[in-house]
Amino acid sequence: MEKLATIWKSHIGLHSFCSLDSLIIRECHKLVTIFPSYMGQRFQSLHSLIITNCNLVENIFDFANIPQTCDLIETNLDNIILEMLPNLVNVWKDDICKILKYNNLRSIRVFMSPNLKYIFPLSVALDLEKLEVLEVHICWAVKEIIVWDKHSSENVINFKFPRLNTLSLMDLYGLRSFYSRTHTLEWPQLKKLDIVDCSRLEGLTSKITNSQVQPIVLATKKVQQFCLDSSNKSSF
Repeated sequence: MEKLATIWKSHIGLHSFCSLDSLIIRECHKLVTIFPSYMGQRFQSLHSLIITNCNLVENIFDFANIPQTCDLIETNLDNIILEMLPNLVNVWKDDICKILKYNNLRSIRVFMSPNLKYIFPLSVALDLEKLEVLEVHICWAVKEIIVWDKHSSENVINFKFPRLNTLSLMDLYGLRSFYSRTHTLEWPQLKKLDIVDCSRLEGLTSKITNSQVQPIVLATKKVQQFCLDSSNKSSF
């Protein structure tokens, strides 16, 4: 499929692909965008999305041109795997809180995408109460997991991930923070925490809501300290 430049036709019917459950795309080296704006209302049934080894892909979801007067759509997407996408710039290109909801997302894994600068826009990150697994590996340009929204009026944001049990951040040399503005994090179910070769990471804050959270806060600090020491960088 190396010559495939587009998957969808712009004039397809509104109910086309409405039963699509799983989408796997591999080695399609001319694709630039996976879901362009005209596909915004056509993949509600999609549960699993896997994109691997596509050299030119820049955007996964690009719904910037969808009118915000459209009805709010709740997607069923619960699993995303993105791997070996050397030109990937955006998973979600713009803040789309008034158009699409990704509140059923359970796992997202992003590997070997060196031009990606962040994972979630703020609007998506505020609605991830079902998220269980977040893994980001070998994405050297990632500066923050959640990007700051210049239109947000909130001074302190409390991110809640009540089901998150696995957080793995590895080989993210540009990572400086989870979110660059003042924030707290709640993840009371976190059981697996891997932070490796993230020497610029300044720290993770956590809102302590019960006794289960405190060990996670301590573990985070220890893991970060170990990684900084192992790379001969000064501790924070």
